[in-house]
Parts: sequence; structure tokens; C-alpha cells
Amino acid sequence: MQITAVRPGPVPPDAVEVAIPMRDGVELAADVYAPAPQAQPVVLVRLPYDKDGAYCFMPDIARYITERGYAVVVQDVRGKFRSGGATEFGVHEVDDGYDTVEWVAAQPWCTGAVAMWGDSYFGMTQLAAAASGHPALKAISPRLTGTRLAQEVTYADGSRDVEATARKRYFAGWYVDRNAYEWPMDWTARPLRAPFERFFAELGTRSVNFDAEFPRQSRFAGPSLESLLDAPAVPTLFTVGLFDNCAIYSWHDLRELLAHERWGRSVRLRLEAVDHENGHFDERIHEFSDGRPDLDRILAPALDFFDVVVRDRGDVSALPAVVHETCHGETREAPAWPPPDARAEALFLSGGDGGPELTERAGAPATASWRHDPDRPVPSVAADPFARLTGWRDLSDIATRPDVLHAEGPVCADPIDYAGPVRVEVFLESTVHVANLHARLLDVGPDGTHHLVTKGQVHLPEVPADRPVCVDLLSISYRLRTGHRLALQLMSSDFPDYVLEPGDGSDPWEAEVFRVSEQTVQLGGPRAGRLYLTRR
Repeated sequence: MQITAVRPGPVPPDAVEVAIPMRDGVELAADVYAPAPQAQPVVLVRLPYDKDGAYCFMPDIARYITERGYAVVVQDVRGKFRSGGATEFGVHEVDDGYDTVEWVAAQPWCTGAVAMWGDSYFGMTQLAAAASGHPALKAISPRLTGTRLAQEVTYADGSRDVEATARKRYFAGWYVDRNAYEWPMDWTARPLRAPFERFFAELGTRSVNFDAEFPRQSRFAGPSLESLLDAPAVPTLFTVGLFDNCAIYSWHDLRELLAHERWGRSVRLRLEAVDHENGHFDERIHEFSDGRPDLDRILAPALDFFDVVVRDRGDVSALPAVVHETCHGETREAPAWPPPDARAEALFLSGGDGGPELTERAGAPATASWRHDPDRPVPSVAADPFARLTGWRDLSDIATRPDVLHAEGPVCADPIDYAGPVRVEVFLESTVHVANLHARLLDVGPDGTHHLVTKGQVHLPEVPADRPVCVDLLSISYRLRTGHRLALQLMSSDFPDYVLEPGDGSDPWEAEVFRVSEQTVQLGGPRAGRLYLTRR
């Protein structure tokens, strides 16, 4: 097995490396960029991906921010790269966030005002610092993140999300020790845990974080949403990626934050047409020439926000509540999400001469079925779940698979803007008691190409007989163009992004036998499946 170790990069010449003490005596390494002789507000970034490494290009980000009149502190979190302490995902971020803000605010090059910025894990560290309640934290700008990052989310009806394979893969790459490790994964192995065991044996050490996943009661998690809601509200610019595989964690938090009496007045929402690696919908045909996204695009909105709420350079009440990019359309503002002028509509799964269809009326009762073979799972939409847009491809080959229910709607005569939540409800029968249901919403072009709009999935520990199964497809901001049509796909697998269900409720990482099953949904009549959209 070829294993590559990723070790700390060199400290840039324009940064001063410092050791910041935590309350338990552990010291965390940080780079300080403070080019001005006078004190400035500070933008703090706390991440596990190496403050000096190539992956997150933090020196470039720090220089961009300092040009806007801020000092910058970039810190390796506990147990990663140059920082001391145990390598433990999420556990210490509330206390370490508080202690770091405390130290930064007391420095002579800081005015006493601290803001935080960052994506993914270094978005979660902002939520943790906000949950700590430190008064010097004046604003945060979390992107593509949430308090339950890398965990399964439980839905309102008690069902839960299907487990993504990314968490255990992440622990085996980034949370073994202070370094990171790159190694090839064999997703065809049975049991699925076996390649991880080979990796640890070859490396000669193990990930405590990975081992704590068995059984499913891991203590390695970030701050709870409840602790955040209990803390004083911090002005927040929260960015959700419309093609982010972690968007489910963002919406999990935002639905509560926006409805909260205090936090609801403090949170501004941005919806950007990006995936988790900041690949943008408008650039999906090609990769960035230097591997880096446009810093103006990912940083300017946060710094504009900080200018208003941290430096008092504008009217906070004039900041838009929602800014949302529209795929194939323009960027718009709204006073709430979904926009008040949007209306809910439903399309029905109906039986047609050519098979299932999406129609405005339910039609006559019928059924449709598909056969799920775990040895031939439906492939995921991109090679890298975090870079869906870089791996953008035509999904029309999926539409013809016998293990996929594919239903297309009418051709769009005039452009339609959809802005708001999407969900699917179907009455489902299965030949197994435990099942996964995946749903994808697609844009079908006049040329027959199929491209992803959004997707969702649900794990059913018991397939219900007397109520519909609901699949949350999160939210979209999307223009369906003239000549295009929507398509809905239902399937029982989305692999390797999500674990396969053995069919009997056993651990999908330990199972060697997976059951073939047949799923049936109702078309037409009073129990017809429904696709709920929000149309502007």
C-alpha cells in the first residue's frame, strides 16, 4: 500500500509563529500576521489542515485579509501539525476557542475585537468559539459547516441520514496523529472495514478517532447546537454551498438558528453555488489552473460583513437577511428563506405509457418497482464527494439503470426559478425490513444530458407501512431554463459516498453479506409519491 505522509509546511517569512497556552497547559501553534504598527481588529482562523500547508493556502488568505486592514491569526488546532495535545476531533474546540480568543484579544496589536472565518472544520471551530460565549468575539463567518459536522443528522420524523463514508475515511487520513496521510481506498472490499485495518497495519499505528466509531457511540464530536443556542448571539454570516456534500449540517443548524429569538436577529444567510472545495457552478467545466478558488469570491463577503459589524463602517440593519446565487441566473437578496414571494408546489409521481412521470395531477393508482443489488450499487455523482462540481458529469447513464426509478416532468415553456426547500414523500414497500432510500433531483436538457440539482437520503431502521417516507433534499436556488425539464430519481444506493445497507440492520462496515431487495412505490391515486418544491 502506498502511503504518503503530509507534514507541516514552512512558516512564511511574513508570519511570526507563536505558542498560545490553553487552560490545561497545552500550547497551540499559531502564525500572526500583523503588518500595521497600530492595533487592528483580528481575524482568527483555527484549523486542523496545517496553518502553513498547501491544501488550505492560509498564507495567501492571511495576506488578502491584512490588505483589508485586519491582523490575522492562523492556528493549528490541538493535536494537529505543530500544536501540542492529543489528536481528537472536535472535543476541545469550545474551551480552546475561548482560550485562543482570550489570548488574541489581549495582544497589543489587537484592538480587543476578534472575528473568525473559515470553511468546514474551521467553520465548526467558529461555532465552538461562539458557544464559549467569549465577549471579545464580535463576529463569525462560518462556511460549509455545522455543529454536527461528519455525524448523521436525525430528521423531524425520527428517521436519520444515511451514514456517509467520509467520516471514517477522514479519521483514517487526518486524525491518526499530528500529520495527515494519503492512501488509496478499495471501496469494493468486504467487509468495508478491511482496507482501513490494512492501512493501520502498514502505518504501524492507529486512529483513536476511527476506533471509537465501533460501536456507534463516539465521543469525538464538535459543539452541540444546544450549547450554541444557549450562548449570547454573535453576528453571523453563514454560508451554505448549494452543491456541498456537508450542506445537511449547515441546514440542521440554520433551521434552529433562524427560528431562535436571539440568534434569528443575528444570522445573515448566504447561499452560494459551490461544492465543499469551493468549486463554483459557473466554473464546473474545468478545474482552477492553480488549484485555488477566487479569493475575492470566498473572502470579500465576510470582510464586507466584518467591516460593518466589527468596524462600524455601515448600518447593520441594512445588511440583507439572505443573499442567494441562482444557478443559471443572477444573485438576489431576500428578507427571509425561503423568499416571502415564493410559493410551494407539488408534482406527483404518476404512471405513464413510458413509465413513471412527474405530473401536476396524481392520475390513476399504479406502482413502480426497482431491484437493488448491493454487488452492483448505483454510483455516486462524482469521484470526490467534496468536489462535485470539479467532477461535473452527465448523469444520463444512471437514468436507464433497472435499479433506479426515473420520472421526468413536463418540458419548461418559460424559465422557472426555484428558491427554497425541496422534499420527496413516497409510500414505500420493501422486501427487507431495514433499507436506505436515496433521491436525486436532476435538470434534463433538450440534448438529453442529465445534471444534478440536489440530492438527499434517509436511513429506515424499519420501513413504515402506514405513512410515507420523507426524503429531505435541502434547499435549492435554481433556474430551470426553457426547453429543460425536472427529473426525480429514487434508488437504494449511492456508493461509495454512502454506506450500503445489508438489509438486516447489521453494521455495514462489518457485514460481508448484503441482501438483494425489491422496492415498490405508489404512483397515482391518494398514495401517490410527491415532489415538493418552492417556486419563485
